[in-house]
Amino acid sequence: MKTTLLSTTAALALATSPALAQSATDQIVADLQSQGFTYIEVTEGPNQIKAEAVRDGTKLEMIYDSATGEILKQETEAAEGEYATSTGVEIDSDDEDFLDDDDMDEADDDEDDEEDGQEDEDDDDLDDDEEDLDDDEEDDDDEGEDDDEGEDD
Repeated sequence: MKTTLLSTTAALALATSPALAQSATDQIVADLQSQGFTYIEVTEGPNQIKAEAVRDGTKLEMIYDSATGEILKQETEAAEGEYATSTGVEIDSDDEDFLDDDDMDEADDDEDDEEDGQEDEDDDDLDDDEEDLDDDEEDDDDEGEDDDEGEDD
């Protein structure tokens, strides 16, 4: 009984996987169309979905994680050649994903660099504040010296 239940559950899960992927593709197409893209090309891989879309002479390329919908990579460039004049929607499939583990690591490193750059800017602001405090303390010391000089007279 348990074996039958497990194999039925596995069969149902496998049967619904393409439907879920298609649903994600439909959502991506609908979203891009709502943003005014006139040509959309979607390619479904085993674990990722790649969407290329053109609007106003600009080509947008995005790669999504099929399971989570997370955008893994996004690029924009000038639409050239047939991309610039194409209209409509094309959906295709591929046996391979579009980003491998190395590409994913590079994307993570780029995000880390951006975060580090932000932290560095914040650190610079703190350093500036510390310098301002040091200047204020020096000004206070100078005023104290003037008071001492006045008492000697």
